[in-house]
Amino acid sequence: MSTQPLTSGQLKQYDEKGYLIIRNLVSRDAIGEIRKVILEFVDNPGELVRILDPEMLVRQGKGENLERRARYRKLQQLGRHRAVVWNNYYAHPNVLAIVQNFLGDDILVKYDSVFLKPAKTGGETPWHQDIGLWRDDHVNAANAWIAVDAAMRENGCMQFVPGSHKGGFIEHAIYEDSLHGEIPRELTKHLNTVDIELQPGDVVFWHSYMWHYSPPNRSENSRIGMGAVWSSLEDAQQSKRVKQYLWVMKGGKPLVFPPEKYLLDNSNKPALKPFRKVD
Repeated sequence: MSTQPLTSGQLKQYDEKGYLIIRNLVSRDAIGEIRKVILEFVDNPGELVRILDPEMLVRQGKGENLERRARYRKLQQLGRHRAVVWNNYYAHPNVLAIVQNFLGDDILVKYDSVFLKPAKTGGETPWHQDIGLWRDDHVNAANAWIAVDAAMRENGCMQFVPGSHKGGFIEHAIYEDSLHGEIPRELTKHLNTVDIELQPGDVVFWHSYMWHYSPPNRSENSRIGMGAVWSSLEDAQQSKRVKQYLWVMKGGKPLVFPPEKYLLDNSNKPALKPFRKVD
């Protein structure tokens, strides 16, 4: 399989703004199959119920009576358990042809997750950098998100701060009501943002230092998408945190489901310091 070269204009945008949107990278038919699998899983997770991550209000005991599809914000690592999801995104030839521009011909999946932002109840995700959560040296990782539902301003699409990747790493903090580590709130009060609006099958790629956020979904329309982080073999071998990667390409050849594991022994590496707590 050959790389789909990015144009000079696309490369310039990625360098200057820190992100790039590729429209219609995955077909609507494939996206429809993915959506069906995701919703069937939410309704009947079986033994994999452990990968369901409930919404903040449910974790706080305020949403016990919500319908099942409104209770969850994330399905951790669903892709690696479902061939339709894996082959139609994480290991999709069209997607990997773009990822090759960033990582070369030996590519592994570092992170895979489905993000659910249900109508009316979907909560916000705070301002953060991906590398601010990972806190590793994978600056050149390929970070991406694919729209399964249309992601629009009205239903909580992601927001970026163009050019923020040029500011480097920001130490993240955690507050009493934090979902996870976040960019200190005093830095996020007056930002020049852009809405990352996507149609099903569109994919946005961004730099590991990019500042991004998504607001609550107050609309009548759900917003389902899938996040991914791909790594080069060289970076994976230097991993400080992740012990298991999954192959999606070797020597330029895509690898389909079931994914082959790439295991690391990083048990002797120092533990990460906790995020700075802010009152």
